[in-house]
Amino acid sequence: MKFSRRKLLWGAAAGVALGAGGYKLLRGFEGDAAATLAATPEALRRAALDVHVHILGIGTGGTGCWMHDEMRSSIQARAGLWNLRLSFSQPDLDQRYVAYLVDRIRSAGFLKQAIILAQDYVYDQSGQRRAGVTPFYTPNDFVARLTAEHSEFLFGASIHPYRPDALDELDRMAELGALVVKWIPNVHAIDLSDSRCRAFYRRMATHNIALLAHIGDEQAMFVAGQEYGHPQRLVAPLEEGVTVIAAHVASLGEAHGESHLETLAGMLPRWPNLWADTSALTLLTRWRAMLRIAERTELHARLIHGSDFPLPPAATLFFGRMAMGKWWGAWKRENIFRRDFELKQALGLPPEVYTRGYEVLATRLAQI
Repeated sequence: MKFSRRKLLWGAAAGVALGAGGYKLLRGFEGDAAATLAATPEALRRAALDVHVHILGIGTGGTGCWMHDEMRSSIQARAGLWNLRLSFSQPDLDQRYVAYLVDRIRSAGFLKQAIILAQDYVYDQSGQRRAGVTPFYTPNDFVARLTAEHSEFLFGASIHPYRPDALDELDRMAELGALVVKWIPNVHAIDLSDSRCRAFYRRMATHNIALLAHIGDEQAMFVAGQEYGHPQRLVAPLEEGVTVIAAHVASLGEAHGESHLETLAGMLPRWPNLWADTSALTLLTRWRAMLRIAERTELHARLIHGSDFPLPPAATLFFGRMAMGKWWGAWKRENIFRRDFELKQALGLPPEVYTRGYEVLATRLAQI
């Protein structure tokens, strides 16, 4: 096949465009905070709650954070820090990460607060800590301290239920104001339906602490078993009266010929204490699911806003899926929170999604 000069020029232009798009998948342009606020619908100006924001670190400044060598050396981790204008070589990395996060919440225009999440170690069924298969660790006490220091933060704890001290730690975190307990069952090797978890669920219900659980397949970290992310495993905590937030709307994976998204959707009418967060839906791995969920308007009343910060929304992939002006507005955003918000707004998620987290967690919020 021969290429004409015109075809070669078009090919070069496409290559440049794709290269720019790839760059924009990670980092945009700095914006003006006042202009961003003015461009936010009035009802959502500094009114929204993000229920899914990660705190990451390597222990600088005595934070107690830790990251597995394989994760630290991964392209994803290094590119993710580059996106935040950070690097592993910085002697105050953990502190810079928090400062960056606070600044971006304040300048996002629509956010009032974010639930920042701890991350426990993996434990085996005998209750032994398994650091070798833990991708990263963020201590509960460090996250609790951050929430005391910054009004933008609310506390999301992480307590592996197989820990020998799990119930005591849950009581202690309740005293410190935890709103949710965060698990990644696929990574933590937690069988949500395990009878040993029942006591933990009952104690969570007593404290009105919600369970924020990754549901569906996991593709970014070490995986103990994808079966742990099946939506039906949520039945156990739901039966014990726990408010459950299924992270990512179970948007990846399937079992027995049915997608996890469809399984979760079928569970929602039966369980009024079951919700789903929209975290990671604008990422490279889940953008098609975002399009499907945007069209499934019957699901919107059970959705809660989440971003999965610091993972970057892939605005480039939504080209042609929304009005050009709205796409361009999202594509150029450096602020990850804002880019994610503008994409979801343009695709039709209703304003209530962004403030619903406060309603779902209202009973617990009133206690802290």
